[in-house]
Amino acid sequence: MEYYVNIPYPPIEVKEKNPIYANLILLNYAGSVSELSAVTQYVYHEIAFSDNKYPDISETIKGISIVEMHHLQILGELIVKLGKDPGYWIYKHKKTNLWTPEFLSFNTDLKKALTIDIIDEKEAIAQYKRTSKQIDDTHIVDIIDRIILDEEYHIKLFTELYDKYVL
Repeated sequence: MEYYVNIPYPPIEVKEKNPIYANLILLNYAGSVSELSAVTQYVYHEIAFSDNKYPDISETIKGISIVEMHHLQILGELIVKLGKDPGYWIYKHKKTNLWTPEFLSFNTDLKKALTIDIIDEKEAIAQYKRTSKQIDDTHIVDIIDRIILDEEYHIKLFTELYDKYVL
């Protein structure tokens, strides 16, 4: 099974170095709602549910986490091309704020975990759309639009698991 939309990703290109755009991408890269948060939360959920009687839950969450790792890689490369360091932090109010596991949900109740994962995917899409509106570089916007397609597909996959095992 595939855990991504079968459409190629655009090339990782930018018009020019732009630290403002890099800071916007950092929010999606390592903010509270970010690819780094998604990867770490999904790996945790995959491991936490690997011992249960529903192996397709762990398999699906693991597959989704691998796609999120690819998104993390893409955003990191964009940040570098935009002229910044792809560290696990964001800049807010002229201050560096480090990524923290406090951003994650360590819930092992299946209903709550899947609900949180669905909500997080929806929040990621909303954040990507806000970011995209602030960027005047079609290369970056095309990449964001492509990532959003995967995030929408992840909502579908999580919802199918929820419907199958929770309802």
